[in-house]
Amino acid sequence: MTSPSQEEIRNAAQAISDMHLATVPGTHARAAEHAAANLCSGAGHSLLYAPMKLQQLIAEAIEIGYATALKDVRDGAFDDDIREWRPDLSAE
Repeated sequence: MTSPSQEEIRNAAQAISDMHLATVPGTHARAAEHAAANLCSGAGHSLLYAPMKLQQLIAEAIEIGYATALKDVRDGAFDDDIREWRPDLSAE
């Protein structure tokens, strides 16, 4: 496997930034940022020494996933699963 070129890396970074702008609305931004910060802080010292732009890219990718999951939950995509996972939340 060959290493990606600088252009491929820039294109991937731009795609992540574009997805972040489209996916992480104000509604979920704070929760997504908090989740990403928690995951990144638990990654250990190796991430701490990564270049700042790479740290930001990783955080944005995590925020995209988290915000998308929150939207799916809010839209009811997991209602049946949530009732199974948390039977104490079932309406009587």
